[in-house]
Amino acid sequence: MTSHRWRIALWVGALLLVAWFAWHARGALLPFAFGAVIAYALTPIVDRLAGVIPARTHQGDVMRRGLVVFVLYAVAAASLFGAALVIVPLAADQTTQFADTLPELVDRAREKTDSWLERYHSRVPVDAQQRIDAIVSDGTGSFTTAAGAWLRSSIAFVTQTLTVLLAFVVVPVWMFWALRDRHFVARNFKSAVPPTIRPDVENALSIADGLLGRYIRAQLLLGAVVGLAVGIALTLLGVPLSVALGIWAGVTELIPILGPWIGAVPGMIIILATDPSRALWVALVYLGVQQLENSLLVPRIQGHAVDIHPAMVIVLLAVWGTAFGFLGLLIAVPVTAILRELFWYLDRRFRGETPDDAFALSLVGRHLLRRSGRRHPAAPLAALPTHTDTNAGDRAGELGP
Repeated sequence: MTSHRWRIALWVGALLLVAWFAWHARGALLPFAFGAVIAYALTPIVDRLAGVIPARTHQGDVMRRGLVVFVLYAVAAASLFGAALVIVPLAADQTTQFADTLPELVDRAREKTDSWLERYHSRVPVDAQQRIDAIVSDGTGSFTTAAGAWLRSSIAFVTQTLTVLLAFVVVPVWMFWALRDRHFVARNFKSAVPPTIRPDVENALSIADGLLGRYIRAQLLLGAVVGLAVGIALTLLGVPLSVALGIWAGVTELIPILGPWIGAVPGMIIILATDPSRALWVALVYLGVQQLENSLLVPRIQGHAVDIHPAMVIVLLAVWGTAFGFLGLLIAVPVTAILRELFWYLDRRFRGETPDDAFALSLVGRHLLRRSGRRHPAAPLAALPTHTDTNAGDRAGELGP
């Protein structure tokens, strides 16, 4: 085995070791993953604003990027403070009203339950009642056992939660360094890669960075628009906790296909418990926002960023959700798109194509060529995207640098 192959094996082993540690420490890395998502969304803004400021040296480049990040932090802090002045009093008032009406809601639920139990005892045969009571008794025993196991692990859970909360405190500082020095770290990493595989590593990183950046920025924008629309509509309808429900709808929008339905569940439960007469209007709000999203926002904002058919997205969500739970629902689409593009890139390389030609035929490479108005000789015209939504997304800076 030659020395350069040993070096490649060393790099592969190191990357696998890092991936193994990251997976086992995924709970502690959750705040940093959140920070990385925000950093991805802000990277194009930092790059463009920093490019306006001239810099002739490496130190000057560091200083101008640091200045841009600091200004963005100041603008974000001022925006959050202004939003808090409006949202916090409204949310506090809604929470107080909900807490005041909670005893009444509990009484209603108790009366409804008593009514159901009375109907159950008067209409269900005694034999059937005995079988049902036996099933409920077994279920109660299982629940008690599970509750005991949960209580025994509660100390470890609290410790882990405190660790995660502490990590969230340092995430803004970590994000500052990540936004300022992101390109420098990437450049140093690429220079350390063995020269024989350096072009392929650079292309693989460009493919992953481009797809992930497009997907994250599109989903964040969709979440913000949907959350704002739901929050305003529910507030106008007088639904309790409308601010929190709007935030929840925006967060669940990050889950493709199923997210809007998951986001509507708490709102429907609350309105059915407080004022069922307005349930139809609340349902129409969620349905209207979802239709607006599917017909206007998704094609225009996402621009088919990952080029995966909706039917395949549903299958991917089922598979990844079963394998990795809620995290799988969040990463199913972008990770699958990245793995697909890397697979076809390696397939073209093994067939003898050069790194440049193999990259030009990838989804990210085709988008970059379309932005520049050129077409690589290796890329047939039919292989290029034909929809105009992608161009709009690229012009908006959704494609990572």
